[in-house]
Amino acid sequence: MEYVQLPQGNGQEIYINPEELYIKPEWINRELYTIIMPDIPINQSNPVYEAYKDMFKNLYESGYKIVTDSSTVSNDAFFFTPCLDTQVNKTKEDYSNKKKSKIYYYLINEGITEPISVSFPPDSFPEVLPSLPLVLKNEASQGGEEKFIIRTPKQLAVLRKFYDEINLYARKRKIEKVKHAWRSCYPDLEFDENGKSNRGICINFIDYKKEFYKDMRLQKFIKTPTKYNTSLRVLTSSSGDILAASLKYAKFSTSNEENHYGLFDKFLSDPTSPYFLGSECIVSNTIAGGNSILLGKDSYSELEQEILLEHGIDPNDALVPEDVMKGCINIAINCKREVGAICGIDFIYDAEEKVWKYLEEHEYPMLYSYAEKYNIPYDSNATDFYTTNQLLDMRIRLNALALTMQKKQSLISENRKHI
Repeated sequence: MEYVQLPQGNGQEIYINPEELYIKPEWINRELYTIIMPDIPINQSNPVYEAYKDMFKNLYESGYKIVTDSSTVSNDAFFFTPCLDTQVNKTKEDYSNKKKSKIYYYLINEGITEPISVSFPPDSFPEVLPSLPLVLKNEASQGGEEKFIIRTPKQLAVLRKFYDEINLYARKRKIEKVKHAWRSCYPDLEFDENGKSNRGICINFIDYKKEFYKDMRLQKFIKTPTKYNTSLRVLTSSSGDILAASLKYAKFSTSNEENHYGLFDKFLSDPTSPYFLGSECIVSNTIAGGNSILLGKDSYSELEQEILLEHGIDPNDALVPEDVMKGCINIAINCKREVGAICGIDFIYDAEEKVWKYLEEHEYPMLYSYAEKYNIPYDSNATDFYTTNQLLDMRIRLNALALTMQKKQSLISENRKHI
């Protein structure tokens, strides 16, 4: 990886959560300036880990102070990764709820709201819902996965039935699958309600209602201006810079995939399932096959110009809408502890109200817009995509650090002029 040139750190703290980078804490030495990998043979070394080793070494030699303990890191630190503050937040939900509250606060200040949304109570289906059509989405999923549009009362009835029956149905199906696999050895194999058997074999059952409560939301469907599914992705850094932005668009379609692997997708999108919704695909993400219109280009195709204009964006000066831009920058700067060095924030344009609405935020966004802007190869189907993505993610975070330090040093120089 070509290393980003950084200004001198002069003791600037950089917070890194090793677990967020899939680095074992014991790999980091006591001086917190490099990592070692005693359990990985040299001939099997991972290029991502090698890049981390170089990063730690260069940060240390450039005068930066690495901090991995969230209880001691100051708010003035550069948060390379999100800080979960586990000494304060007892659960991941506590962290997530506080982050959401802060994000909503800075968006509301710019007049940006989200579509009417309803969360699932701990152990019941919501009693009061927005009018149809609705979008059921899994907020823990990435790449636009596990989003379902519910247009009809019949589809809503199927979803209610799924919610009421899924724990029993999934448990029964899993037991049948395991018994089938072991039938030649243990024809008398039986399981109790906790997944324990009479043959020492155990099954872990998923509590789907708990997952509904934790991650699933029902949201009012927003009609966009064109015949496409569209959404705006803004990649912002904690330095207060918009790094890249693009308008995503894709046609409405019905998924033709035969395999479904998501927690809910394998039931709701599988035509052989009794809970098949028959939902259209409403995803516009590039990774899911959508198209991307990079903002800030010199020229656009006729179709791209048409789509931009319908979203209130001038093709001759394609910039992030001002209210969206201000909201993103405020979030990135003021929520840096919660989201880290960069974040991808998604918005949708409401064709009826003629306003942008907030959809969701990602601490580890896909980087298509940035790669397109700087002509960096970025193919999700490539065999080395995971490595490419990790290295690009690291580079962008270091770029955010460089921008942050440049602004800090510029401010210091300016203040000295007035002394």
